[in-house]
Amino acid sequence: MKITQNPKWVSISLGLALSLMILLGGCTNITPLDPAPTPTPSTSPSPTLPAQPIPDITDVRITYSYGTTDKVQLSANNVPLKVGQKLILEPAPGLSVNTRFTSSGENFFGAVMKQETGGSDNTKATFIAIAPGKGKLTIIPNTNDTARSTDLWVTVQ
Repeated sequence: MKITQNPKWVSISLGLALSLMILLGGCTNITPLDPAPTPTPSTSPSPTLPAQPIPDITDVRITYSYGTTDKVQLSANNVPLKVGQKLILEPAPGLSVNTRFTSSGENFFGAVMKQETGGSDNTKATFIAIAPGKGKLTIIPNTNDTARSTDLWVTVQ
């Protein structure tokens, strides 16, 4: 037995199948749109504004001092800094003994601050804020008198 199909029914079936696929597959708009029309003299874009100057990042200076029996005293503590800002630790006028700076543990100073080296003035210590976080620097008088030491806290934002 030979089965022959009517070409008319085949075209109707293919048309319905194609329509059904388009309907179920979704439609997209294939007409391209120009998102930015070509400027004309009346709609030309405004000139660009000059770049805003970057505000100067000021250095933060902290003076430390101590006598023969008292604890280290700081001109400021709990200092907030921004990344790139400098912290300068300098002895009070007349203080000529050796001082040691240390840090370790959870609030390691080196994680948020980096010491500058190679300066001509070796009486002060200069640090640069390198990463957000909180750091603690212990300032020890006479390099070994830990009972009179004081902690300097710095928060870098």
